[in-house]
Amino acid sequence: MTAKQFEAQMEYVSQNFSTPLLEEFLSGRAPANSVVLTFDDGHESNFYVVFPILKRLNLRAEFFVTVSRVGQPGYMTWEQLAALKDVGMSIQSHGLHHRPLTDLVGAELSKELRLSKEVLEKKLNAQVLYLSAPGGFVDKRIYSAALAAGYRAACNSEPGLARAGKIIPRVAIIHSTSQAAFQALLQAKGLTLMKSAMQRRFAKAVKAVLGVERYEAVKKLGLRRTSNTRE
Repeated sequence: MTAKQFEAQMEYVSQNFSTPLLEEFLSGRAPANSVVLTFDDGHESNFYVVFPILKRLNLRAEFFVTVSRVGQPGYMTWEQLAALKDVGMSIQSHGLHHRPLTDLVGAELSKELRLSKEVLEKKLNAQVLYLSAPGGFVDKRIYSAALAAGYRAACNSEPGLARAGKIIPRVAIIHSTSQAAFQALLQAKGLTLMKSAMQRRFAKAVKAVLGVERYEAVKKLGLRRTSNTRE
């Protein structure tokens, strides 16, 4: 989406909701009228577009980072992640290499989960307690492995209202989400959530048809275009 779209959305959030971090939300310390903002991958637009808007509006968010991409072209650096952390943002894990976790087993899965957590904690001197499954590829086995690796909860890409627990649903906001639809989502309007669920099922079907590698290639192309056309 454009920066203009995003700024309008965040203006609405700042006027109507608190934005606690996951730790506050899951421990029951968040105000009743709360929205947890999350951003996946660690793309550089998080720092150059998202961060200034959040900071100006005094909003906080969770940034789920793919560790092996930190410092690579198009992605945030360790210094930028530290700057986010220093003003109250939370940096959490999006895996080590952004591999579909459901394709991994045994030591390979354990490494993807544990090493991403350990590197982030060491580099940023902060606890990493939450995982966002890359590409939304997650099942019961992955949730169990995440808990065994030391995470308190895992976020998926299934739309729904989040409640305290080990599995956290989320609602994706994309370029075609109108301001009216965005506001309806935050007001937990059932029909809008239903439409979001249908969009999610369609996205799953697209992934199944394209395959993981092609799906990720299309996604990267979109991010590259975003970097070249910041608005």
